[in-house]
Amino acid sequence: MPSVRQMSMPNGGKVLVEVTSALADTSKPGYEAIDTFDLLVRSATSLTSGVEAGILLADHNQHLHVVASTSERTSDVEEAQLGSEQGPCVVAFRTGETVDVPSIAASRLDWPAFAALAEDRGFHAAHAVPLRHRGQILGGLILFSEQLGPLSDEDAVSIEALVRAATTNLNEELYRALDARVTIERAKGVLAQQYGVPMDAAFSILRAHARKTDKRLSDIAGKIMNSRGQSR
Repeated sequence: MPSVRQMSMPNGGKVLVEVTSALADTSKPGYEAIDTFDLLVRSATSLTSGVEAGILLADHNQHLHVVASTSERTSDVEEAQLGSEQGPCVVAFRTGETVDVPSIAASRLDWPAFAALAEDRGFHAAHAVPLRHRGQILGGLILFSEQLGPLSDEDAVSIEALVRAATTNLNEELYRALDARVTIERAKGVLAQQYGVPMDAAFSILRAHARKTDKRLSDIAGKIMNSRGQSR
């Protein structure tokens, strides 16, 4: 599985090229979309001023689901968007337009549920970008900031480049990401209980093992769930 260790390099332009290349590789046959989306959210926060990122993906019925996030607090805010059907990522998906939110507090009238939870989780600004593949809007990526203000032009360009690279070669396995997410969440719960750690730490354990063994996240998660079933 491609890593983002090269992001510590000082040459930002070269790093962006290398990461977009890695993202394009993960969207080719042989990889799962869930791996691509995981790398995308990690790259988004490593290459921009954003502190957290998440992805909503639409199913065949155009219902959005959380498929990737950098932390549990991000997942919470994403779920709030789904529950209330409001928020920048939902708007980006529906309109196909980028949505920049320099002040989440100022969006309370438009998106009260989203704004309340986002602020409670320590976020003060957001930037959402639609995910497109062959003219179809698949969902949206949202980038959160703990500081007020719009996303810089440089960061906006980086996000667009990352999203394009991640969605260029997505194949028919795209919607399996929704099923894979369910398995991964269950495996995180098993690891969290087994090691007595928070869910974020459990996901780090899962991801580290996937990288070490060069396996897909869903494969590792599936083995964990199968082992748990056999041990009962």
